Amino acid sequence: MLFEVVVVILVIGIALTVATRLGEPETMTKITAAEDMTMMVNVLVSMPGNVIVEYPRNMSLYALAFVSSSSLAIYEGDKSTDIDPALRMFLLPMGYTAVGFVKEKARVCLQKEGKKIILTECP
Repeated sequence: MLFEVVVVILVIGIALTVATRLGEPETMTKITAAEDMTMMVNVLVSMPGNVIVEYPRNMSLYALAFVSSSSLAIYEGDKSTDIDPALRMFLLPMGYTAVGFVKEKARVCLQKEGKKIILTECP
């Protein structure tokens, strides 16, 4: 009986901790930005020619990186100290690559050059 009570309290504590962390404004901003950026990558791939698009939010508190050619990570501040970055996967057509890293820049752009999607600071 005592063991069951301890387990229930532990589970409730873990659930509240996770809910609190996910409810923070910084976490929501990271998640929203990561989802927006992955949708922007999909749109860029479908557009003909070379294109550059600016992300409309200020991203000066975050570091953004294409971790591989199929995933985007957004860290708060320095990526070595952020324990829960926003990671989003996306699919690129054959032959396409995604590269780039931007740290604490207010204006962030996604640029398509041929079959390469580049994450960069806006000019």
